[in-house]
Amino acid sequence: VVGLSIAMEGYLDFKRMLRDRDVNHEVYKRLTKSGLVDIKASDIKVGHFIQVETDRRIPADMLLLQSSAETGASFVRTDQLDGETDWKLRLAIQSTQNLSREELFQVNAEVYAEAPKKDIYDFIGNFTTNNPHNVESLSLENTLWSSTVLASDTVIGLVVYTGKETRSVLNTSTPETKIGVLDTEINRFTIILCI
Repeated sequence: VVGLSIAMEGYLDFKRMLRDRDVNHEVYKRLTKSGLVDIKASDIKVGHFIQVETDRRIPADMLLLQSSAETGASFVRTDQLDGETDWKLRLAIQSTQNLSREELFQVNAEVYAEAPKKDIYDFIGNFTTNNPHNVESLSLENTLWSSTVLASDTVIGLVVYTGKETRSVLNTSTPETKIGVLDTEINRFTIILCI
């Protein structure tokens, strides 16, 4: 019984490792001054502009800069993050929605994003442009959390959190080992017999 439990835990750990490797090797498009280039999810850093197409997983916590929809609206599926199956509306930052890709790199701006935290239903930040000076408040509607799936349109996002700082990882707890009553009793009797 103990050997079977150890084998099952090892098998589940191995499957988790394979799934993590697949996620980390998934290829996305990074927007650079010279155009779009391929980048593995594990190589994405804070400050990168990442393009995500419909039905693709969001690779990191990002701010929505542009959407292919004229209104700047897009929808995400958050069932992997919060268990809710309805689509959530996300809006591009107004001052970046209508810029060309070249103009995105010419914007003299600063982003303030709060420190990483577990709360997936709240975000506070500012997007400040310097020429002309304009401060735009950012909220949950302007974010794309890691492990959610883009349900509509193609978007460009600015990466603000990666790795262990993403909301999805902060909300992950270590799995508890399930031990039945029978296993507990057998373990207790084994200890007594060995003593």
